[in-house]
Amino acid sequence: MRFTSRNRTRSAAAAGVIALSLLGATGCSVVNDQATTMEYSPSDGIVQDLGDIQLRNILVVSDGDGEPGRLLGTVVNDSSDPMNFELEVGGSTLTWNIPAGGKVVYDDAPQSEVLVETVAVLPGTGIRAEATAGTETATLNVPVVDGQIQYYQDYLPTPEPTPAETPAGEPTETAAP
Repeated sequence: MRFTSRNRTRSAAAAGVIALSLLGATGCSVVNDQATTMEYSPSDGIVQDLGDIQLRNILVVSDGDGEPGRLLGTVVNDSSDPMNFELEVGGSTLTWNIPAGGKVVYDDAPQSEVLVETVAVLPGTGIRAEATAGTETATLNVPVVDGQIQYYQDYLPTPEPTPAETPAGEPTETAAP
């Protein structure tokens, strides 16, 4: 068998086509980011770090449009010192002192400690919040969800009963004559 320049050209062209097809099949990550290397919050809430304070799955449960809301999520103090954490959201300023290496789970807190006075946006959007931990400050866009998801229904804020609304049969304090 004789090799001519024509056969060599065909062989080179065939090898080039094979090399390009292999590169096209295996070289996707050369020009595209790998999805497994991207950090994201796999939940309904947001994730944010403020120095040694870590906010995890922070969101507000509310019917929105001027109604009150309830803050959910967890804040972790990753430092060896206690830290103050403040969140200004919906006309409320919520403050906690988080012990060194400790955390606050808002889901377990009494409603009065995590009540957002007014949520002026609709569920499915975000409400602006200012977070402060020590000298670190961040502006957050906290997601607002409503009770359409079964899990969040129990967290919708409920009005605090006033003394006039105490159900019959329950003792009430009365002034001495």
